[in-house]
Amino acid sequence: MPEDTWRASGRGSRTGSDDVRARMLRSAIDHVESVGLTLGVGDAVVQGLARDAGVSPRQFAQLWPSSEHFLADVFCELADQARIDRADSETLLTTWQYLSMRTEDLRSPEGRRRVLIDIIRTAAEYNFDVVTASGKWRTYAALSTTIMSWPDEAVRARILDALRASELAFAETMESFYRNVLPTVGYRLKPVYHGDYQPFVVAAASVIEGLGIVRTTVPTLVEARFDFPVGEGTEAWSVASLAFVGVVDAFIEPDPAFVPEEAIARLSSGVDVTPRSQADQHF
Repeated sequence: MPEDTWRASGRGSRTGSDDVRARMLRSAIDHVESVGLTLGVGDAVVQGLARDAGVSPRQFAQLWPSSEHFLADVFCELADQARIDRADSETLLTTWQYLSMRTEDLRSPEGRRRVLIDIIRTAAEYNFDVVTASGKWRTYAALSTTIMSWPDEAVRARILDALRASELAFAETMESFYRNVLPTVGYRLKPVYHGDYQPFVVAAASVIEGLGIVRTTVPTLVEARFDFPVGEGTEAWSVASLAFVGVVDAFIEPDPAFVPEEAIARLSSGVDVTPRSQADQHF
């Protein structure tokens, strides 16, 4: 369609540009999910992506002065999508619902520890088996570890900003989750951390995601499981779960001011709010 006819059709140029941009990004992301991520994509590959998306060279040039600028947009989009993939909101909600079925266990220190361990194991297993196996996460991990080799400083800074925003958004989501769940099961952040959950979030995520990277080269070691005695039987623990517990115990401790009845009432009513213990109020 000639440009003047296209403009006369009532569609603004901004809408047309958005459509072209969306098609190009979708084509590139499909390509990354199919063959993996590389920083050195040549012009021929980009031209092929444009053909697949039905985008002419002229349309492409109106949006991106070079293939490198286009790839910067692609990588920023990949960083944003990985943030959504890493903090799975459905799983966070499921954890809260799970707690409502374990309220009686909250009445004793032993029961609370058991609930905490069960939550940790579930979260660690899910993140290791599902999140770090996803194409979006693998792309995010590859981009995070290779972006410093990008030759253009301005473009590199832009992609780093996108990765940083993604990381901070993930940390904020998980911080909210831990602030809700941990006090509800009778635990608190150790006072030495002054109420700042983000170092805990970063450490916990780094353990799981680091194991996800190592799994590529030594899957047998990373996927090993160990049987620990529990009651009259045994319980299989993965390396990811064991490592996650180690991080949790370094940051978290039992809350001496925990009131089981308050937590049980909150869970029974389905109200998802962050409880504050008397001990927390001193910080």
